[in-house]
Amino acid sequence: MRPVILFRLLLTGCLLLLLTGCTFGATVDALLTPPHLRGEQEQIYQALQNAVGNRITLQYPRTGEHLSAVMISDLDGDELDEAAVFYRKEGTLTTENALRLNLLDQVDGEWMSVCDLPAEGAVVDRVVVSNIGNQERLIVGYAQVDQSDKALVIYNYTDGSLTKNFTVSYSSFEVADLDGDTTRELMVFRAAEGEHNAEAAVYVPDERDNYTRYALTLQAKFTEYSQVLCGSTQNGNIAVYLDGVVGATTMQTEILQFDGRNLIRLSDTTDTSTLRPIGWLTMDIDQDGVPEVPVQGLFPGYNETDSDLIRMTRWMTVTQDGSLQEKSRGYYSLGEGYAFLLPPNWKKTVTVQNDTLTGDLVFYHYGGDRFAAMPELMRIAVATDTANRDSRLEEGYQLLYSRGNAFYFVKVPENSTDELARSVGDLLGYFMFVS
Repeated sequence: MRPVILFRLLLTGCLLLLLTGCTFGATVDALLTPPHLRGEQEQIYQALQNAVGNRITLQYPRTGEHLSAVMISDLDGDELDEAAVFYRKEGTLTTENALRLNLLDQVDGEWMSVCDLPAEGAVVDRVVVSNIGNQERLIVGYAQVDQSDKALVIYNYTDGSLTKNFTVSYSSFEVADLDGDTTRELMVFRAAEGEHNAEAAVYVPDERDNYTRYALTLQAKFTEYSQVLCGSTQNGNIAVYLDGVVGATTMQTEILQFDGRNLIRLSDTTDTSTLRPIGWLTMDIDQDGVPEVPVQGLFPGYNETDSDLIRMTRWMTVTQDGSLQEKSRGYYSLGEGYAFLLPPNWKKTVTVQNDTLTGDLVFYHYGGDRFAAMPELMRIAVATDTANRDSRLEEGYQLLYSRGNAFYFVKVPENSTDELARSVGDLLGYFMFVS
């Protein structure tokens, strides 16, 4: 083969590798590593290499809001930021933990490593910096590679030293002001395992950094937690909404409160009425500041055994006496990311069917038999390509919202004389789009 042709083939192969983003022998963590750090983070990285060598790979938290390998924050209250960096050192003996935590501080305007500690696990699960007990703390959740055996560690940084202050095993955790006293508490959740029930516990440090534990055994048999949501009840009290998995395909919600001395379960919120498919998370669907729990019901005319069953969603809130009460009801599509809340005069008199020809979701004025002719009130259609989008527009559908390749349309009958008929403008406020 001619040298020029061979060179071109080799060059093409290299370009293809760059375009596909593939690297021979690369690990998942290496593929997730950004190609270049910039600005202050680059300075921190250089200071880290000066301290521990250049045969390192930065490690990134798997979950949480902070997904960088570098956590920059003022941990000791001196009005200068410190940097906590997670990295893995190459060439570490198999008997040693390769994952490490390095803390860098600023000395005369330059970043310098001041402390280097072995991690408490194989991967970084989640990182939070928060003030607990009137002191800024670095809170790190570690796990094994398979996400088992999670350990939460709280570090304090004072007088140039990073010390491990508190350790507890966990399945999930949150840091929030749970009792309304303007200071934050640590809340730790354990999943059910073997003979041990699921558990929630609040940890509060005193002035000597001794933590008091307030624990509660959960009634739901949570094997994992899908979401921990701090919100409020209808009367404005702070509450913690636990969405957890209780079986292969179902989840349930427990709602807890902490008054500063006791962790309690709100009454009437742990029965099986909150059982629903996995993924149906508690959320503030109407954006009024109070979360709602989505539970399933039936539209008029349906039975549980119907092959064409379309389920209603009832959005439940916690009342002053701790019971669950329906606030809204309607249709919720988890996969398509939207909800339609029924107008008040539609709640008990409207049913829904799929139009098998168009794929539309059609709302009807129910008259007692959904197989009989019913007045049509509204159609909802979701187009996922431009051709379908343009076709809907030509057919008189009105575009409500678009997100990525999804286009959300609605259409109402023209000149309807039905007593429940509403215009598109009247219905707009009942649509909610969720990510």
